[in-house]
Amino acid sequence: MKLRSVLVLFVVKLTTMSAPAAELVVVAKGRMEAAVAVAEKWKAIDNYIESTGAHYLFAEKGIGQGDFQIRARLSLDAFNGSAAAFVLGNNKFGFEGKHRRMYVQGPNFPDGKTIAKPGDFITPKRPFDLLVARRNNNLTFYIDNKKVWDTPFDVEEITSIGLRPWRARMQIYEFTIDGNLIESSLPELTASSVTTARQMILSQKQQLQASAGTDKFEQALLATTPEQSARLAVAKQAGVLEIAPVHLPTNPKGDNDHFGWPVATMLDDTIIVVHRSMPGHNRNLSGKADENTTYSTIIRSSDGGQTWSEPYDVRDCMKVEDRNRGGAVPLSHRYKFDPANESPLGYKLHLNAIGITRDGGVILVSDHGVFRSEDKGRTWRHLRLAFREDRHDGPFVYVGPRIIDDSKHGLLLFAHHTIYRSCRPVDIARELAVYRSRDGGESWEKTSLALPDWCKPAEPDVIFHEGQFTAIVRNQAPANVLAQMRFKWGETVISDVANTRMKTRVSVDTSAICFNPVTRRFEVVQSKREDMSIHLFSIASEDWKLSKWRHEGCLFKRAAGFYSTADGFHTGGAVLDEKRGVQHVFFYSGHPGGPAGVFRMTRTLETPNLAKLLEQ
Repeated sequence: MKLRSVLVLFVVKLTTMSAPAAELVVVAKGRMEAAVAVAEKWKAIDNYIESTGAHYLFAEKGIGQGDFQIRARLSLDAFNGSAAAFVLGNNKFGFEGKHRRMYVQGPNFPDGKTIAKPGDFITPKRPFDLLVARRNNNLTFYIDNKKVWDTPFDVEEITSIGLRPWRARMQIYEFTIDGNLIESSLPELTASSVTTARQMILSQKQQLQASAGTDKFEQALLATTPEQSARLAVAKQAGVLEIAPVHLPTNPKGDNDHFGWPVATMLDDTIIVVHRSMPGHNRNLSGKADENTTYSTIIRSSDGGQTWSEPYDVRDCMKVEDRNRGGAVPLSHRYKFDPANESPLGYKLHLNAIGITRDGGVILVSDHGVFRSEDKGRTWRHLRLAFREDRHDGPFVYVGPRIIDDSKHGLLLFAHHTIYRSCRPVDIARELAVYRSRDGGESWEKTSLALPDWCKPAEPDVIFHEGQFTAIVRNQAPANVLAQMRFKWGETVISDVANTRMKTRVSVDTSAICFNPVTRRFEVVQSKREDMSIHLFSIASEDWKLSKWRHEGCLFKRAAGFYSTADGFHTGGAVLDEKRGVQHVFFYSGHPGGPAGVFRMTRTLETPNLAKLLEQ
């Protein structure tokens, strides 16, 4: 296995949150995923990476407030006065020092204290599992589930986390972090390696963008293998699966070359898709937000997704004072793209939700506010007061992709509540948020349904079926699994909730649920970021209580490396076209620093036929 030549990123300190309580996979099965290191000093051997000497390997993220868990599986070749250590900010937990002792060192540890004998916990050449866990401001170190040492530790921001071989030969198999991730501030490894890394990243992005407007651009953003392309060609010819571009950044405005997070609705024969046009997902690799950065670009199709309208920035219907209320960057994302702006003005919303109304309208809830269209998405009207900070009393509303217009209760918006401190997200409330509007979206009433403490819900994708609401929800880190739930209007607690088998090691992603009218089964299109793949699962109604989901097959796979070299998916907000007998799933794919584009995956509702072909 060949590592890319250099994987170094020197990051200036930007203490912004990438996601509340997320998981970062630094090393997986001996592959660098979100690692910062001089790659030629770390050799890939079988299922681990190996190095010797003062060659640190750092995580691309740090950790903010709250509880966290850091796990690493590693081994040392010998005890030879190595000073091999785990690094936590300016502190070190040494596996074995020059006096052949296990030690701690640093401003937040008893500097230089011997805590144990290495041989009591570690055997040379034998892999061991390190767990570093903070709970209620107490930090504990475990090796192979045996407690080694603990100490009070209330440091709010830990901007560097890593491993150091020193004079030992160290092998790293796995390395993950669960917690409130923040931007890192890492020591400069070497000036030449930092320069080389920046040049490499820039070159990669430039090469991608240089192919814009050609067939190579589409293929480069999808990053599929020749085998995958051939597989998709067979599926398309069989009429069961097709992937086609919807909107690609062929001529982006400034650094806004990352088109992502698409969600859709369908009114009669018109599909309306809304997506972001902004700098990249990975802030360390992207450019700057500016006046052209929008969280709600709208495109439409009236021929089943074969052709699409010119993009429309929904902000163009806003008054100037509303469009720039508190600043050009929306209130929820200033911590990431405008950290110096501490204005409290704006709309307390994040992400996009879209749906149709019973009287033929389209309703959109986004970072920029609430909008309504009466002509299938051609033109829009801004509902100026909805969710504005002086009208919305409560936490930030992170919306799921779907809005339902219920005949009894009116417009229903499904979301989760994100708790902010110091202008940045730090946690998710253990409840499902449902907002109701009885006046077409002008105003919204909040209701909340309590969930078990183990469920940290995010971006619920909800449908209405046989008198109750059925949802697939991201159960965020540390669970990193899709959860299923059912509930009725008026309930205050959701008791019908369970984790599914749709689990991931990397940040769980928004996925789409539907009730397939052909198979009469619930079906979920799951985005799996750990290996950058999209899967189809189904379950019979009678198996719901058992969470007995069946894997129907892998629909798509691109090159792995989420958040370092690969980005994409967010399959929630898909639409059923029963007349054509298909489901349209919209996802994005590309580079985490941009460019990335929006694609349509159209698959048959004859799921057994699709599963049979996928198996072959």
